Amino acid sequence: MAKSHGSAVRLARRAILAAPLLALVPARAQALDDSLTGVMRRGVLRVNIGFWTARFVAQPGEAEPRMRDGFHAGMARMIARELGVRAELQDSQQSGEDAHRLLSCESDMALAPPVTRGLLRQFMFCAPHAEMDLVAVGRNLPHDRRGRPSLEGLRLGAVNVIATALADRRTLADILPFAAPWPMARQLLDGHLDAIILSRVMADSLVRLIPEAKLAVHVAVSSNIYAAAIAYGAHDLRRAANTIIEQLRMDDRLADLFLRETGLPLHPPPPA
Repeated sequence: MAKSHGSAVRLARRAILAAPLLALVPARAQALDDSLTGVMRRGVLRVNIGFWTARFVAQPGEAEPRMRDGFHAGMARMIARELGVRAELQDSQQSGEDAHRLLSCESDMALAPPVTRGLLRQFMFCAPHAEMDLVAVGRNLPHDRRGRPSLEGLRLGAVNVIATALADRRTLADILPFAAPWPMARQLLDGHLDAIILSRVMADSLVRLIPEAKLAVHVAVSSNIYAAAIAYGAHDLRRAANTIIEQLRMDDRLADLFLRETGLPLHPPPPA
């Protein structure tokens, strides 16, 4: 598993560096790059906040919890502050909303999808700022001969981007894809799935949200690196964001924010 994980991370990082050279580039890449001047002119950085490192937060009077990624919301405000503008946050409820908003110019940045082969064909990524395990959550999973939890032959679910990435890496196949985390968690709770694959932050949050379900984090399946996404052609904004993100990493502001929002240490991605 360690060798497979290391190969996946190295592949993702090489893909980030090669992303501007991909043949599949939207037409916007040929237009004049006003990505940064446009943000400064508006005085607003529009940032789509996904649910990849979000927590499940119960809402009084509501049947379903909401997803809240306080880490990336705080990171968006930090980046906007360094640019001297205001952050306008747009929450994603389903997988794919971040790509739609970037491609339709409704957003300037998405924080922060996992770096996968499929997403690299849709937009550019800034320098990665985090690495996080993908883990299996379930009840009483079977064990292999070495006494470790085994996922072989189980009914598994994952958000569609993660399901595709795990299949591409040949880590896991035959995973049922979902558009959003909570409907997937509901299938697990109702017994229609044996385990679901989540980021560590989401997994810990789900276990704490429903203690009576007796869910547990059983095994690390793989890992993902996470990075801000920018529309193809927005090179000026990408360069500015990279400079700011590197400074936030170096002075530990990102690490402090992650610990405060998740209770977990932030693991920076390995050097390229």
